[in-house]
Amino acid sequence: MPATRISSIPPRARPAPIPSPPKDRGKATCDSEVISLSSSEGERPRVPPTKRKQNKPQLTARTKKPTVPVPVDEVIEISDDDSSTEVPTKTSVIADFRRQNNRLREESMKHKRDFERASRELREVKEENRQLQALYKPDNGKITLDADQLMDQLDCEICSLRMWTPYILPDCGHAFCQSCLQNWFTKTKAEFMAANPQNNPQQLHNAASLTHLMQNLVQNPHLAQHQHFMNMFLQFLPPQPTYTCPTCREPVRSRPTEVFTLKSLVRTICAATGETSPQKKGSTSRKGKAPAASEDLWDGFFPPKRT
Repeated sequence: MPATRISSIPPRARPAPIPSPPKDRGKATCDSEVISLSSSEGERPRVPPTKRKQNKPQLTARTKKPTVPVPVDEVIEISDDDSSTEVPTKTSVIADFRRQNNRLREESMKHKRDFERASRELREVKEENRQLQALYKPDNGKITLDADQLMDQLDCEICSLRMWTPYILPDCGHAFCQSCLQNWFTKTKAEFMAANPQNNPQQLHNAASLTHLMQNLVQNPHLAQHQHFMNMFLQFLPPQPTYTCPTCREPVRSRPTEVFTLKSLVRTICAATGETSPQKKGSTSRKGKAPAASEDLWDGFFPPKRT
């Protein structure tokens, strides 16, 4: 007999059939609600029929897993993210904008103060430049100078007057008035004549001429090698006065020379200040012509010029 496999799964119970409701529901209701009254005691009261419960399928309830209590520290509150984070974000952005605005306002005020300070310094420099230009820059082709400062350079150191006819000493370069130099040399010559009465003016003139000639010979390079001969000749010359510069006392060996450039400058500046040069004697002797130059102006002090 073949072996049969017995299933260990119990057979499922078939659900009970659900009875259909009675067709005449209204009639059944009326019959069940009829109550009979009887006066006889021997009769048993009729028990109303009970409704038959309908067999409905019972649903099996699923067993619930035991819930584990959540610790208090791990409680997470769920809220609306959009409404909770939106307000702090807007507040922080506004605060940041305000800080940036304040910083920009402070920088603007600082730049404004720097600009005002630079503008003030620029105005001061322009004003100073304008004053300097008014003092030293030519105005309409004319130079504006302080006349008092110039007049000190145009005055004679001996008489402190204008050098209308200036003469320069070639040996030292100082310039003086013609009359002042003549008076200075005349005084020196008079003192020498008082100390040496044996010398007459003619001898002095000849000695001055010979001395001038010897000085020119000394400048010759060939004769300069024989300086002892020159010294021997000079020993036989009579003594003569030594003229010096009134300012530096440098010996004057050459005749003074008239400085025409300085003469013109003195007359131009004095004319601008309203001064006029004094008229010399004999200046109007020849109409329209300059007076004749004196050939013997310095002949009494120095040897005459060779022509």
